[in-house]
Amino acid sequence: MPDNADSWPDNDIGVQTMTRREAEVTGLVSQGLANKVVAKQLGIGEGTVKIHLHNIYQKLHVSNRVELILSTTAGHRT
Repeated sequence: MPDNADSWPDNDIGVQTMTRREAEVTGLVSQGLANKVVAKQLGIGEGTVKIHLHNIYQKLHVSNRVELILSTTAGHRT
């Protein structure tokens, strides 16, 4: 699981229902990595990354990568 996953908002049902793999994908995408790079790092296909992202977007009620990153980093601003 990505380092910052433990500090995501606890009250967000979407974050609570994320699988370990979805959390890994979210962490890597939040680092600005492309789907192809995420797939290679996790040893999965690029299509599988897209499926994970689709599921993550639904759980977090976001529609794109930017919203995903903002929703998972909102509590980390200093």
